[in-house]
Amino acid sequence: MAQKTIDITTSQQVVVTYELAGLGNRLLSNCIDIFIVYALNLIVLAVMQEGLSDLFLIQSIGLVWFYHLVFVLFFRGNTLGMRTMKLHIVKPSGGEVAFDELFTRWIFRPIDVTLTLGVLGSFLMLGTDKSQRLGDILAGTVVVRNKQTVNFDFEDIMKFHQQSSETAIKYPKVRHFSDSDMLFVKNTLQNQAGYFRDAHIDAVHACAMRMADLLQIEVPADKQGFLQQLIQDYVALTR
Repeated sequence: MAQKTIDITTSQQVVVTYELAGLGNRLLSNCIDIFIVYALNLIVLAVMQEGLSDLFLIQSIGLVWFYHLVFVLFFRGNTLGMRTMKLHIVKPSGGEVAFDELFTRWIFRPIDVTLTLGVLGSFLMLGTDKSQRLGDILAGTVVVRNKQTVNFDFEDIMKFHQQSSETAIKYPKVRHFSDSDMLFVKNTLQNQAGYFRDAHIDAVHACAMRMADLLQIEVPADKQGFLQQLIQDYVALTR
């Protein structure tokens, strides 16, 4: 069975493909979260040294109830279990997930997971194109695996674009960009490689046009070659 993916347009108007989190990954991340909550409750019980008091029961219920909301807000879109499984909550339309959207996901969690023992959420994830549970559908969010921008570090760029010191620098102004800017360019190229779908080709074109605009030059005809040259020049000038 082919892994489901989703194309999301970034704020730079570049389309990036994400792998949608499958049911197995989400169930496993939920199991990790349950273990963490259980462990935290044991720690609190040991610290209080009062046995199963009313105060402990109240804080225990509060921890179970608010754990997911607090952690997705603190970690900006994932719980500890999701971080372990490299899952992240995003919006199909792009942009940051807002508090009200995270709150909507959380408030419907009992229906999706707790009260139905996960059956409803699992059924919906298997039956929807974007692998969404009810909370996701109503909040307008999806859960994906690993953002493309974190799949590479700058060492990957340097290994991929080996060059000699004699290579001519075509775009010296590229030194003013940051490592994160060039990682974005690299990931756009990597995301396009091997697909050749219209969305990926458009992403490379949009990225090339944006970079040319920032450099205040005309966009070269070979946009992919232009982006590759920018990366090579950046490595040569900054490393």
